[in-house]
Amino acid sequence: MTFDDLDIAIFSYNRAAYLQNCVMSVQRHCPGARLTIFDDASTDPDTLAYLASLPEGMVVQPGSQDAAGRHGGLYYNMQRALDRADRTLLLTLQDDTQVVRSLDQSDWDTILSAFETDPQRAFLSVLFIKSVRETRYKRLLRPVPEQSLYDLRNDLSPQNHAKRMAYFDISLMHVDRLHAAHWQMQNSEAANVEQARRLFAPMPTMAHPFVFFCPEVPFFRNRGQSLAAKLALRVVGRDVKTLKDMTPTQIKAMKTRDMSTYPVAETFLEADNPKVRKPFVYKDVKARWWLSALHKIEQALKGRR
Repeated sequence: MTFDDLDIAIFSYNRAAYLQNCVMSVQRHCPGARLTIFDDASTDPDTLAYLASLPEGMVVQPGSQDAAGRHGGLYYNMQRALDRADRTLLLTLQDDTQVVRSLDQSDWDTILSAFETDPQRAFLSVLFIKSVRETRYKRLLRPVPEQSLYDLRNDLSPQNHAKRMAYFDISLMHVDRLHAAHWQMQNSEAANVEQARRLFAPMPTMAHPFVFFCPEVPFFRNRGQSLAAKLALRVVGRDVKTLKDMTPTQIKAMKTRDMSTYPVAETFLEADNPKVRKPFVYKDVKARWWLSALHKIEQALKGRR
């Protein structure tokens, strides 16, 4: 298994600099993979200019038949990416994510083993763990050193077993198994999790991940920005906050560690901008306590309408 077996789909909307960072990270670290960008009808001039600069066929825009209805949308585009995929694997990324290191043969061995050892698996997590989720990972997943994976614990209570990890929007997908199961993307991550729990085995996590989210990224919801999000652009700033590529020394340390140390992002990754706070936050509206409070108030008011 190599990059020739891999399709990569990036889903974008109005974040030109982050999209460019994501594309460049794929180009640096995933040579031979086939990359396609599925844009969600961006309107930002910088994003449109960058998309227009890319090679013909790399960008997929919503067709005219979508304009009156869903007019794009993440899960609509994810389904299009899956329908078009004809390689063994599909890696789904969003424009605010980044591939932080290259893969070697041991990584491909892990990926191949993850899917071969359980024919009911269709998803593999390639993400570092957010620190806020570390406790959940330790509760649900056990180290499997011989496979370089963290997999579902054998001693879970029925309640915890029902909450097993099954799907992330950012993940490595086994294309043939999804096609065979007639998988159709639902309109939320939670709904896709429930679908995956019905159809497939639990999703393991790579012990040595290679993808993560950029911190403090401009926040959009339904192609718009709240007051908190608009204020965040002024307070947090418009500068692009990306991640440093892992060095060979850092990669070696990660791969030779005891797996009782789970792959938490803050343990292994650094932001390019030294002002980025730790633990990382992923929406700029959460980079200051008062912005976060305003954001929560706005979300609560919208929920009452």
